[in-house]
Amino acid sequence: MKKYIIVILSFLTVGCYEDTISPDLLQDYREKMVVNAVLTSGELIELSLTNSLSAIDTNGFRRIQGSNIKIETSSGSEKIMNNVSGDMNYVSDLIANAGENLSIKIKHPDFTSSVTSTVAFPNSVGATATLTVDGGLDTSGLPGDLIQVSFKDPGNQVNYYRLRIRYVNQTTGSLIPLAFTKSDPSLTGYNSYILNDASVIFSDELFNGNDKLISTVAPSGLVSSNTGDKYEVELSHISNDFFEYYRSIQRAQDAQEISFQGGYNNAVVIHSNIKNGLGILATQTNSVIILK
Repeated sequence: MKKYIIVILSFLTVGCYEDTISPDLLQDYREKMVVNAVLTSGELIELSLTNSLSAIDTNGFRRIQGSNIKIETSSGSEKIMNNVSGDMNYVSDLIANAGENLSIKIKHPDFTSSVTSTVAFPNSVGATATLTVDGGLDTSGLPGDLIQVSFKDPGNQVNYYRLRIRYVNQTTGSLIPLAFTKSDPSLTGYNSYILNDASVIFSDELFNGNDKLISTVAPSGLVSSNTGDKYEVELSHISNDFFEYYRSIQRAQDAQEISFQGGYNNAVVIHSNIKNGLGILATQTNSVIILK
């Protein structure tokens, strides 16, 4: 599954509401390369390149092809990434492991400066999960499957996580995102955010350096007819940049809602870790458990 994040550029106008801003209205506007990807340790490196004009141009995405991309891991592996013909995506067979750093350098004749970024892949926290059929009560008060996820949070550092639970649709053989209950304080506090796939990202602020157990109950009878796999639990140890990107997105959305109601806010800067460009290279290390 391709996992890309599209950078959102927000502009604040006073006196009227406009859906788009023409480039010629922005004084001294300079185009920038936008680099986006969610990189997972142990998987192939793949990223997308677009032009920042895409954010303010009604013609849609402006793909960047023909870039020279050099990637290197802290273990010494080095590769050149290749463009998928007719696409904005670049792929490499280089695999970075948990705990390694990855450096990327991109050159393109349309941009005077090289675009660079260095990211780190978090270490695995070795998450485990258990299933107790009808072991709890769902939000309707009916018996539902109790799903518990446990892991050891590394101490003396700030850590961030993403929890995603999907259930198996035995008829189609597909995995469906589960909007699981988030009663755990770490999942409901100000430092947690729900993503579009019903997963939640959160910090270790309330359990730093300790063992952590997260419990949730699935809706009654959701997979009662399954004869094999029932749920997939994915606990990801994510980078600070991953978390900060989504936090800035949430702040931008909140500011937009307040402005629409007649208030005025400072522009929200979307978090980026791309030097001489825009975008986000987010990294994660996953623990995936299939519950039967």
